[in-house]
Amino acid sequence: MKPTTYQVKIRVFTPEMLNFFKDDPRLGSKDKPYKADMFYEVLSPYAHFYGPLRNILVFEKNASYVWSVESADGKELKFTAINESPEMELEMITDKPSEEKWNKIFKKPPKMQPDGKLKLKSTETSSNVFCLETTGNLRDGGKIKYSFLFEFEDPNGKTKYGIVDPVADTYPPPPPPE
Repeated sequence: MKPTTYQVKIRVFTPEMLNFFKDDPRLGSKDKPYKADMFYEVLSPYAHFYGPLRNILVFEKNASYVWSVESADGKELKFTAINESPEMELEMITDKPSEEKWNKIFKKPPKMQPDGKLKLKSTETSSNVFCLETTGNLRDGGKIKYSFLFEFEDPNGKTKYGIVDPVADTYPPPPPPE
C-alpha cells in the first residue's frame, strides 16, 4: 500500500517579524536568530496538529510528510543549521523517549540524540524540503513537537536567520488529545 502524502508548509511573515524586532540589531544572526513563533502559520489542510499554536503534529500511520518553508509572499525560504546541513529537530511528547519508540513512529529514523530528540537532515535533492515516512504499525499518532532554523534575505539583501520553536517557553508541553 502506497503511503498517503501530506504537504506541510510553514509560512513565515518575515516583514512583520523584521518590523517587530527592528529595535534589537543583535538579532537575526545564526547565534541569535529571530524568534518566529508569533510570525508563522502552518498550511496543511489534511495533517493533524493540536495545541494552541498548532505546534504538535499527530502522525497518521503509513504516511509521508513533506515539509517546506516559505515567506508570506510565497517566496521559498531555506531550512538551515548552525554548523552542518539543514536540519529539523523533532521531540517526542513523552517523558521517556527511546530508539524503540522512534522506530515505531518512523521508517528509518536517524539515530536518537542523547537528549532524546531526532535531528532530521534535509533530503539529498533539496535543502528546502524534509520528508518523513511513518510506519504501518503506528498506534498513538507519535505526537511530535518540531523546531527548525531558517534563513531569508531582509529588504537590504542581507541574510538573516529565524527559528521556529513553538513550545520552547512552555514546559511541560500540553497533554495529547484523548
